[in-house]
Amino acid sequence: MQKTTWRIGELASQCGITIRTLHHYHQIGLLVPSEFTEAGHRLYTGTDIAKLQQILSLKQLGLSLEEIQTIIGNPNYNPLPVIQAQLEILNEQIMHKEKLRHELEQLLNLLTHNQNVSADQLLKTMEMIRMDERNYLTPELAEKMRAFLGSLTEERKQKMKSLLPQVDESQKQALRKKLFKGELS
Repeated sequence: MQKTTWRIGELASQCGITIRTLHHYHQIGLLVPSEFTEAGHRLYTGTDIAKLQQILSLKQLGLSLEEIQTIIGNPNYNPLPVIQAQLEILNEQIMHKEKLRHELEQLLNLLTHNQNVSADQLLKTMEMIRMDERNYLTPELAEKMRAFLGSLTEERKQKMKSLLPQVDESQKQALRKKLFKGELS
């Protein structure tokens, strides 16, 4: 028989978040369990799990809990673009990792056969490693993000400016130039 409800601890461990996070989501009204036991314990249903998936997806895209609440509270909200955005980000990351793997394989092949490795090859490999460490935004992904931002109201654009990834100041400046170039001035 298929399970229809999950206790808070079960749900937290199965989706990799803390019980405290679920308590917080309940407290702010973002994710209120559909059911409760006679003793008052939270019980989450499949509908609640679908909503949690949407919350976590939007959070991964950098939105605040307040914004997420507004978005998923909208009766016209469609989760498909969010899932598409996640897939695009994942595909970009996979593509970058494949390029990095290719560079490392070439480097290994040269070193294995005692061939000289040019400084350019080493620099290119190091750059790709650093980009991977920083979860680098490719120009294509930055363009997609600019298109998304272009569809927002000015108020929403200003709010989005504050949602840049938590990175060091030089990375923030580079991201701002790519993401907000001319659109948010």
